[in-house]
Amino acid sequence: MLIKWCDQAVDNNTASSSKLLWLGFFSMILLLALLAGFALLRGGRQLAEQQAQHQAVPVQRLLSVILNGEQRVVPEAKRLQLSLDMQGALDAEQSTLEQRMQQRIDTAVDTAFAPMHGHVSDFSDWYYSLTGEYMRYAHAVGGDMAAYLQQRLEETVFQPAALDVNLDNMLADLNAGLLQEMKQSGTKLTTELGLLIAASSWPSGPGAPVMGDSLNLDQLFAAGLELSSADLNRQVFSTLVATGTGVAAAKGMGAVVAKKTLAKMAGTKSFHAASVLLAKLAAKSAIKGGGVLAGAGTGAAICSPTGPGALVCGAVGGLLAWVAIDKAVIKLDEALNREEFEKDIHQAITSRQDQLKAALQTAYAGVLNQGFQPLIKGAQTLAVPVGEFTPADALLKPANQNDYEK
Repeated sequence: MLIKWCDQAVDNNTASSSKLLWLGFFSMILLLALLAGFALLRGGRQLAEQQAQHQAVPVQRLLSVILNGEQRVVPEAKRLQLSLDMQGALDAEQSTLEQRMQQRIDTAVDTAFAPMHGHVSDFSDWYYSLTGEYMRYAHAVGGDMAAYLQQRLEETVFQPAALDVNLDNMLADLNAGLLQEMKQSGTKLTTELGLLIAASSWPSGPGAPVMGDSLNLDQLFAAGLELSSADLNRQVFSTLVATGTGVAAAKGMGAVVAKKTLAKMAGTKSFHAASVLLAKLAAKSAIKGGGVLAGAGTGAAICSPTGPGALVCGAVGGLLAWVAIDKAVIKLDEALNREEFEKDIHQAITSRQDQLKAALQTAYAGVLNQGFQPLIKGAQTLAVPVGEFTPADALLKPANQNDYEK
C-alpha cells in the first residue's frame, strides 16, 4: 500500500514538472514573438518616418512651373520671394509699355491733326472775303447759314487735311506697333522670368513625384501677349465704345472722329453768328447809306447831267461805293477779329485731339492690362499656401473678357 502511494506521488511530480516545462517553453516562445513583433513595428515606423521626411517636400510642398517647355520644381520656402520678384518684373514691363504707348499716341494724334491746323487759315481767307461775306448774307437770310458754314469748313479744312484717312492709318500703325511691342516684351520677360525661376527651383526629372497643380507660363504668355490683329482691334474698339467716342467699329473710325470734330468746331462762338451777322449787316447798311448816295451823286456828276446816262452812271457809282465800303469793313473786321476767330477754331480742334488721345490711351492701357493680368495672377499663385492653388486654366479668362468679345 505504501509502495503504491509512493509510485503515485512520483507520477504526480513528474506530470507537474512536465507541465511547468512546457509552460516555460511556450512562455519563452510568446515573449520572443512579442519582442520580435515590437522590434518589427518600431523598425517599420522608423523607416516610414524616414521615408515620409524625404517625400514630404515633393508630394505636399512643391509646385511645378512650366516655361519654354521646361518643367521646374519650386519648393515652398522659395515661392513667396519668387512670386514677388515675378510680379515686380511684370508690373515694371507693363508700366514701361503703357508709357511708350502714351508717347506713341500723343505723337500719332498730333501728326494726324496737324494738317487740320494748317488749313484753318484757308477757311479764314474765305471767311474774310467779299465772296464769303455775301454768301453768308444769302444763307443767313435763307436760314441755313450754320449748315453752310459747316459745309465750307469741310471743304476748306477737312477735305484737304484728309483727317478721316489720317486717323484710319494712324490706328493701323498704333495696332501694328503695339503688337510688335508686346511680342518683344514677351521675349524679354520669358528670359527674365526664366532666370528668376532657375535661381529658385530645380529641374523636374522624369517620373518625379510632384504636386498635381502646375503653373504653365507658356499658356499664359500665349493667351496674354501673343494677340492677333483681329483680337487687338476688338479690344481697342470695345473700349472706345465705352469711352463715348462714338466709334462702334474699326472700319470708318476716321470718318466718325472727323464728324465729331466738325461738330465741335461748329459749336464755337464764331459759328453762332446768324443773328450777329444780320445785325452787322444792318449796322453796315447805316454806314453805307451816306456813302452810296455820295457815290451815286459822284457818278451822276461825272456822266452827263441829264438823260438816262446819268441814271446808269449813278447806279454804277453807288454799287462801287457799296462794294468799297463792304471791303473796307471786312478788312477792319479781319484786322480786329481774325486772330481770335482762328484761335477759337484751333482750340476746338485741339480739344478734340485731347479727347481722342485720352480715349486711345484708355483703350490701349486696357489691352495691356488684359494681356498682363493672367501672368500677374499666375505669379501671385506662387505665394498661395498649398491646397489653395489656382490652376493655370482659370487664369486664362480675365473677368472682363466678355466686354471685348461683343
